[in-house]
Amino acid sequence: MTLPGDTLEKIASDLKVENPNYIKEVHNKYCALQNRLVEPVQLKPGTLLHIPFGDEIKDLNTKINENGDSFYYHPPHGKIPLQVPLLDGSYKIRHQKYRDLNIEADYQYQVELKYLRTENDQHFFSMQVLGSQKDGQESDSKISSLAKACAAIIYPLQIKIDTTAKLLSAEFMHTETVITEELEALKNYFTDELSASYIDQMKKKAGDEKQVLGAIKHTLPIQFLFGSFYRAQYGDWTDSKIYHEFLPWIANASPIRFELYNRILPKDSVTDNEVLKIIQTGSCCDYRNLNQLYDKNYIYLEQTPINENSVSCRHEAEYIFTRNDLAVQKISGSFEIQIGDVAEKDVFVIEKQLK
Repeated sequence: MTLPGDTLEKIASDLKVENPNYIKEVHNKYCALQNRLVEPVQLKPGTLLHIPFGDEIKDLNTKINENGDSFYYHPPHGKIPLQVPLLDGSYKIRHQKYRDLNIEADYQYQVELKYLRTENDQHFFSMQVLGSQKDGQESDSKISSLAKACAAIIYPLQIKIDTTAKLLSAEFMHTETVITEELEALKNYFTDELSASYIDQMKKKAGDEKQVLGAIKHTLPIQFLFGSFYRAQYGDWTDSKIYHEFLPWIANASPIRFELYNRILPKDSVTDNEVLKIIQTGSCCDYRNLNQLYDKNYIYLEQTPINENSVSCRHEAEYIFTRNDLAVQKISGSFEIQIGDVAEKDVFVIEKQLK
C-alpha cells in the first residue's frame, strides 16, 4: 500500500531493484486490468502495488542487467576507482560566503594540475594557482599585489599522492635558496614594514616543508580532489559505510571532524545517462568549540565526547563523474554553521575546464 510521497523510483531504491520501470512491469503482470499503471506513472497514496520479494528481486535485477537497463553503478571491489592521470587539467573554482542568506564575499580563481609521473605506486603532479578575484574583480590593493607576487615565486608546487588519493607531500619545484632570494628581492618594490613582515613570513614558510604540506592539505581544492572520498567502502547497494575526515571549511581555523557517508545516485532517465553523481553527506562529530578551532596550539583528542559547547555545523557535496572513464568533472560543496544568532554558509564549486 503506497504512502504519501511514494514514487516508483523511491520504491525501487527501497527494494534494491535496479530499474523502477521493472516495478511497473511486475505490478501490471499481476494486478487487475483496471489497476494497470500507465505512463506517466503518478502513484496516489493508498494504491495497492504488486512488488517483487526475496529471490524475485535477485532474478529481476539479473534480467535488468542482462538487458543493460540498470540505473545503478556498483563500484568494483566496493570502491570508486581513482583515475589518477585523468585529474590532470585546469579547474575553475568559485567560493561564496554567506551570512544570514546575504552574500558577503565571492572568490574566484583557477587551479592547474599537471600530471608528471608515477613511481612505486605514487603519483606526482605540479600545482599552480592563478587568476584570483574577489566579487568579480581583481584587487589592486598593495597587499593583494604583494600576495600575487609571492604566489608567482612560490608556485608551481609538486604534490605527491598515493593510489587512494591521500596527499603524501607537497614541496617547491624551485630550490629554497632561489625562492628565498626572489622573495627578498620583492622588498625593493614593497618597501613598507607590513610588506617586509609578510615577505619574511613567506620566507620562513619556504624553509619548513611540513608547514607547506599542512597549508596545501588544508585547502578546499586539495580536500575535494584528493580527500577521503575515494577511500569510502561500499556494500552491495548505493550507500557507503561511515568514514571520518577533517574538512577545512572555516578560514584560519583547524579543520572540523565530520562523520561522512556517500550515496551513489541512479541515472535520471536520459539526462544523466553520461554522468555518475555521488552525494557526500557529513554531520559534525567534533567536540571542540569555535575558540578551540581557532587556537592553533590546541591539541585535538579524538575520544573526547561532544558537549553542549561543541561547534554545530553540517556538510554536503555532490561529485559528478563521466560514466565512461570516471573522470571527475564537477564538485559542489556546501557548509553551514550556526554561531550564536548568526547562520553562516559557504558554497564551493570546482569545475574542470574543457581543453
